[in-house]
Amino acid sequence: MIITFYKFNGKVNRYYTIHDRQGDLFSTYSFTAVWGIEMYKGREKAYVFDSREPMERKIRSIFKDRMRCGYKVLYSFARKKAEKQLLQEVSTLRSIV
Repeated sequence: MIITFYKFNGKVNRYYTIHDRQGDLFSTYSFTAVWGIEMYKGREKAYVFDSREPMERKIRSIFKDRMRCGYKVLYSFARKKAEKQLLQEVSTLRSIV
């Protein structure tokens, strides 16, 4: 799964990406967030969870925060059924926020 947000502030683009490409060795439920002015460089934080529910809550929370800060979705992709459902659900939040 990958979701990339962007925001143009008049001078530079800012990016915020959530992906699960670099999984955690000890947990199946993890994702990494990368943000900065370059798409895959900058600050990085790994999130690790014990189950799917808290992980999905955190993804929804990040999504809402980014949308409130003026970010827009640049790209999203999911391969697994549960992740596709999460992306569909999160995409409906765009109109709510």
